[in-house]
Amino acid sequence: MSDVRFAIVGCGGIAPTHAGAIGQVPGATLVACCDIIPERAQALAREFACDWYGDYEEMLRRPDVDVVNVCAPSGLHAELGIMAARAGKHVLTEKPIDINLGRIDRLIAEADKAGVKLACIFQYRFHPVSRRIKQEIDEGKFGRLLFANASVKWYRKQSYYDSGEWRGTWALDGGVLSNQAIHSIDQLTWLMGDFEHVEWARVETMERAIEAEDWGQAIVRYRNGVSACIQATTLAWPGYNAVVEVYGTKGSVILADGGTLLSYRVEGEEEVKQGAAEGPNVASDPLANTLTGHAAEIEDLVDAIHSDRAPCVSGPEARKAVAVLNAIYTKALGYNPFER
Repeated sequence: MSDVRFAIVGCGGIAPTHAGAIGQVPGATLVACCDIIPERAQALAREFACDWYGDYEEMLRRPDVDVVNVCAPSGLHAELGIMAARAGKHVLTEKPIDINLGRIDRLIAEADKAGVKLACIFQYRFHPVSRRIKQEIDEGKFGRLLFANASVKWYRKQSYYDSGEWRGTWALDGGVLSNQAIHSIDQLTWLMGDFEHVEWARVETMERAIEAEDWGQAIVRYRNGVSACIQATTLAWPGYNAVVEVYGTKGSVILADGGTLLSYRVEGEEEVKQGAAEGPNVASDPLANTLTGHAAEIEDLVDAIHSDRAPCVSGPEARKAVAVLNAIYTKALGYNPFER
């Protein structure tokens, strides 16, 4: 089978992770990149040996581009994805798939109409341990589920937000729940199933000079009867591993950073612990991404294209976390800031 040829739009902080991950996947090739700031596109093109563009529509006219990786600010994901789908390109967006549910629905509809694949980066779902836990929850190994928690206590300096005018804005980003905690919200929703409603929520802008929140808490109710507590901040110096906990009548599990076992206890089995990974991580450094999760998603998309199946994190799947996110903000603020 011929290589699947990728192009990147948006050459900021996360773009090198996408470019590097594409290079790790057999049958995937990066052929182009694009940014409204030509110097950023040029720099990425030099590093990863591809063509660069300052005009997105011009890049979309290339017949040898099969997939567009959308790495622009979150509030532009659907718009840029729709343009790619209408040009006959498959679409892979960074998380979240967008921040506005209406735009997400239009992106899903346009991808379906064009007959192209649509996927979103939620790499926590691809950790082997996380997948095993998902299977065991579905099989009832932990018994009746009682409650679950997600904790994202990361650290971001003001300089992080100052690095892009879009960061921390309602129009293009949102706050810690939308940008940083969305991975854990997705993992929690993936493990628990469809959510029912938000029971309580509160968000505040405590320290950083941004429009959206740098601290948030919520209690989310899922259709399986489980209530989950979500805590998130970018003020917790020096930054700690993101943790998801699931507790049941026959067992419990605590996962760090998507797939590291902090604790695994099942009735009748010996306790299993791996411990959290050492060294730099995204809890304190937004550029400390490893390529493994992104490469796994790109490999899945390549296979989905060749096999003509839905990607594991399809548009409808990626929408679920954003639906929870929008409901949290609406409960906390009394309105949905992404719809104003």
